[in-house]
Amino acid sequence: MARGIWFLVPVLTGLALPALAQTELTLSANGAAQAEPDEAVANFNVQAVKPNASNAQGAVNQAVAKAMVAAHAVPGVVVTTGSYDSYSSTPDGQTKPQFTARQSLTLVQPAKDGVPDKAFTDLLAKLQADGLLLNGLSGELSEAGQDMLQQAAIRDALVQLRSQAKAIAVTLHKKVGALKTLNVNSGGGLLPPAPRVMALAAAPAPQSAPDKVRMTAHVTAKIELDPAS
Repeated sequence: MARGIWFLVPVLTGLALPALAQTELTLSANGAAQAEPDEAVANFNVQAVKPNASNAQGAVNQAVAKAMVAAHAVPGVVVTTGSYDSYSSTPDGQTKPQFTARQSLTLVQPAKDGVPDKAFTDLLAKLQADGLLLNGLSGELSEAGQDMLQQAAIRDALVQLRSQAKAIAVTLHKKVGALKTLNVNSGGGLLPPAPRVMALAAAPAPQSAPDKVRMTAHVTAKIELDPAS
């Protein structure tokens, strides 16, 4: 009997036991987060039409310079210039061309909930009275605000992903194992707020009550499911 045992031991130890099958999940989730705007943003167009290009550009330059001086006088306002262009056209019934020059101007002020203060709206009214065209007044998020909102949207997506994995593991009588891969795509997910109230007029100061800013994030992951202990 003992002889048989000695023969069986090397045979048994040489056998390779089959590995337990590994279950791998591929999951995705869309996260979202929203926040109140923290800046008031006004966009202007400055335009002049003159018989020659030099006069048109000179008029625009003068108007922009005057607007920037007025903007710098209001505490907290940051003013930047944008695209600049000029072109010629010949109106119907005329033989000589006329020249148009134009430039964009953006004013930004830190503002709780994106609502500008009276000094800012008075400034906008003044610039309109000076002939500048107000294209829009909105509440937006600063770069720091966007970063925080992006992280919140990603966290929301990850919470959903974890919840999905746990629910599937329970159903299959397994437990959540290692995270194999994780891809996060939050680019282009910022949705600008829709203004709840906006009145743009040349004489009175404009009123604005912007809605919340919303951001989304898409997350995909591969997660292992281990046998339940």
